[in-house]
Amino acid sequence: DLRMSRGLGDVYKRQALLVIYNHRYDKNIVRVKQIYAKRFSYIYHVMPFYDGNDLDVIPVFESSYCFSGYISQAYMHLRGKGFTHFLMVADDMILNPAINESSLWTELGLSYRDSYIDEIICFQHGGKRWWRRIIDALDYTPSQLGVELKGILPSKEEAERRFDFHKLPYTPIPRKELLRNPRKKDFLKMLLRSRKLKYPLVRAYSDILLLPSEVMQKFSLYCGAFAATRLFVEMAIPTALILSADNIKLGKDIKLEPGAMWTPDELKNLKPYNLQLDRLLNNFPLRKLYLHPIKLSQWK
Repeated sequence: DLRMSRGLGDVYKRQALLVIYNHRYDKNIVRVKQIYAKRFSYIYHVMPFYDGNDLDVIPVFESSYCFSGYISQAYMHLRGKGFTHFLMVADDMILNPAINESSLWTELGLSYRDSYIDEIICFQHGGKRWWRRIIDALDYTPSQLGVELKGILPSKEEAERRFDFHKLPYTPIPRKELLRNPRKKDFLKMLLRSRKLKYPLVRAYSDILLLPSEVMQKFSLYCGAFAATRLFVEMAIPTALILSADNIKLGKDIKLEPGAMWTPDELKNLKPYNLQLDRLLNNFPLRKLYLHPIKLSQWK
């Protein structure tokens, strides 16, 4: 029990860093340890189908499309061990070197009760680009054969009350949002569907999360339920967070900027580092919370 080895007031030292691997890639374990070992006392590698001998690796058994299930399975190994917070990051993400277990909250400007995710995107308002999984959202229902979720997930009415609490809509998706679809084939499919979600959902980039322990238990339960019903992870994680957490902060609320890079122009920012990891860590962009993706197998 970490409470026996650390002072009860020393909340900084009782956070678990969970590094989430979408795919099994054992070679990255050592490299991730080298990046974070001096910054975090408790590092766990959450890896699908791992059968090796590293005690810091938590094996999980789930599709990478539903890696919300990784979190629920990993949490079962860690609950009750005295952790006050859980920081979850992708294995191909590099956190700003200024961030460690002591500086995390001051660097981000968060309180210990806050949960963090980069964004929450409502289907009714859309995002910057068309998202093809809107079709999956319209089709999704937690009532599925072989998955008994009564008393596990909030009912639709309870979920709507949680959305009301966070001032988020669950009204039918406006037709103008569907008209953004660049693929005629998908649009024709959607004409045959109701524009109202069968269960309230949001979506979000979900490769970094910070949760206090009092949120983590319920959050991980909902993550597992959504994984069991095959809800895509970028809907499962943010929706589970809305259903379980009261104090949610987003990228726009913190001191640093999210650092996801998806376009060719954004990825050009990595050219000066010439795939040298030491050069990146020693000259990390000061205002960025992280850089993602950084494929460690390609960096020296």
